[in-house]
Amino acid sequence: MSIATRVPAVGDAAASLSSFAAAHGLEPVPVLAAGPLTPLLVESGAGRIEPAAQGQLGDGVSGALGRLVYTRNKTFRFAVALTEVPASTPFVPRLFCVRAGRHTRDDEFYGFEARYSRLWTESVALNDRYRIAISPYQDENWLRQLFSPAFVDWLASDAPESFSFELAYGALLCSTEDADPDEAALAGLAAATAAVTRRIRRECEE
Repeated sequence: MSIATRVPAVGDAAASLSSFAAAHGLEPVPVLAAGPLTPLLVESGAGRIEPAAQGQLGDGVSGALGRLVYTRNKTFRFAVALTEVPASTPFVPRLFCVRAGRHTRDDEFYGFEARYSRLWTESVALNDRYRIAISPYQDENWLRQLFSPAFVDWLASDAPESFSFELAYGALLCSTEDADPDEAALAGLAAATAAVTRRIRRECEE
């Protein structure tokens, strides 16, 4: 059974998020209606992050952190963090970096209409861990610069287990397949989201 399909006590996840929010100055939000901003939010239907907390995810990065749950034959649960990188849209309208083999339905793998990372990265470790897809006709030279050696090494070796991110028209959703994240896991997801956000911002500014 995958991490995403474990069914924990709902109160455990809510308690961990509440404690994390209190410790880090985030504001609890019972339900955040994010809407269909990225593929995972589209797949979930309503795009409801519940429970959630809003505030600073990391240095200079604000957003929301919480749990995304939906059911399609069986229940899928993810810890998610949502933020915005509006400056990215002219450079990379859509960029999906998703754990290889991730399921978002009972009968199929996560699907893409775009190209895979192995067409434009030589990192075996990155290709083994992720499937990276972009919209057709995006600037692959810019993307090569975004995926600097340091960023590739961090994604391949240091990002949280089961970490993925989706960037779609400025909306950045980062997630882990953790049905019942404790405070340490939430802190790791928040830090990873901030790191990805800063990396994308930096490349947009150059």
